[in-house]
Amino acid sequence: MSFDSPAYLLFLPLTAIAHWLLPSRWRWAALLAASYVFYAGWDAKLSLLILAVTVCSYLAGLLLERINHRLGRRLLCIGTAAVCLGLLGYFKYLNLLGQTAAAMLGGVWRVREIILPVGISFYTFQALSYVIDVYRKNTRAEKHFGYYALYISFFPQLVAGPIERAKDLLGQLRSERVFSKTDLTAGAKLLVSGYFRKLVIADLAAPFVDAVYQAAQPDGSAVLAATMLFALQIYCDFSGYSEIAMGSARMLGIRLMRNFDRPYAASDIRAFWRRWHISLTRWFTDYVYIPLGGSRKGILRQILATTVVFALCGLWHGASWNYVVWGLLHACLLNLYTIRRRFGLEWPKRWMGCVLTQAAVCLLWLFFRAGDLPHAGLLLGRLFSPWDYAAGGRLLMDAALLGASPAALIILLLGGVLTLYRLPVLTEEDGTEVPEAAWAGLLLAIGTAALIRLDAGIASAFIYFQF
Repeated sequence: MSFDSPAYLLFLPLTAIAHWLLPSRWRWAALLAASYVFYAGWDAKLSLLILAVTVCSYLAGLLLERINHRLGRRLLCIGTAAVCLGLLGYFKYLNLLGQTAAAMLGGVWRVREIILPVGISFYTFQALSYVIDVYRKNTRAEKHFGYYALYISFFPQLVAGPIERAKDLLGQLRSERVFSKTDLTAGAKLLVSGYFRKLVIADLAAPFVDAVYQAAQPDGSAVLAATMLFALQIYCDFSGYSEIAMGSARMLGIRLMRNFDRPYAASDIRAFWRRWHISLTRWFTDYVYIPLGGSRKGILRQILATTVVFALCGLWHGASWNYVVWGLLHACLLNLYTIRRRFGLEWPKRWMGCVLTQAAVCLLWLFFRAGDLPHAGLLLGRLFSPWDYAAGGRLLMDAALLGASPAALIILLLGGVLTLYRLPVLTEEDGTEVPEAAWAGLLLAIGTAALIRLDAGIASAFIYFQF
């Protein structure tokens, strides 16, 4: 069941009503049942995989609290991580590893048809963070299986995050929450903002991006325009999902962490990653970067740790080497930033750092969006070849005829500006009064974009569902 489906628009209010009408001691059971129904909307059989990860990590947490032997606890933690990562590796990376090994050894790998479970990267990492935190004694093991199962499968953030920690989410799930109009209003604002990002910006940008990236020999001008649009598309798509998740949870009295904080306003690459997909950045920082030494053991160790983290970050995003290259290129930028800071070199003006950072980030999105490394090489070659603006314009106009309209272009341009510079302010709870006309305008734009999408036959899932 996708957030942008009519089914979800019925599912969410019914779940919220049932949740608040039930006695507090039974709410966990209702939310757990709703979460599994939500996930079964894709494939009921794959719910067994979530259950397997849940049972494995739950039992590991209980045993880690009972075992006092240091080596035994370490082996149990490593074994549980191996099971969870083994499941993730089988479903997501088996074909990539097989094809790579076959290419290196001169053999042939027969690609296996394996269904990638939606959200497996997210709920696996959430389970791993729980087991590691119990092992480190940063959190107590959850004794109640129902609450722990709900922590792993809580439907607002089940398939695309944010990746919550047990100490932040489990306590809220166990608490006796009271219905609040403030929560309902804040949740509704987040929903409106999220749907605006997804339907008005991301989905209307998608046809233009797809047309260029699927073309055999796109002109460089079209590649540049499409890559810039993709930077806007992926931000609005993923931050839109995150805000819908936050809004859905808020209507149930639960606060999820904010996963984005205006990343395209960052003045350097480190600030960008502190603002983009915040929960994943923190996960890799706490469980990979710091254990590898982080910034505590000299600049060479810091460069190595950063490179490993972003190679894994790229691989986490997809079973293709273009994602790994995307991650490694970001590691290069971060390592250059580290070296620059070590020698005390700073940008003369903040705006210059912001422009250069976003230009680099935008260019690297090309590797992320490309189908594979050869495709990324082709697009880069076109980008740095002589441009034929007329050919690029025709390609984009053909996309407009197929997937959008002049009205869509106007909404896209105006909505993009609003999303980047004003919309985050509207959802902040700082007491600022926002005119009702502003929310009415957003709802009108959402309705218009939904009709345009329906009329054009545009059907696009959230980008991060594939991860």
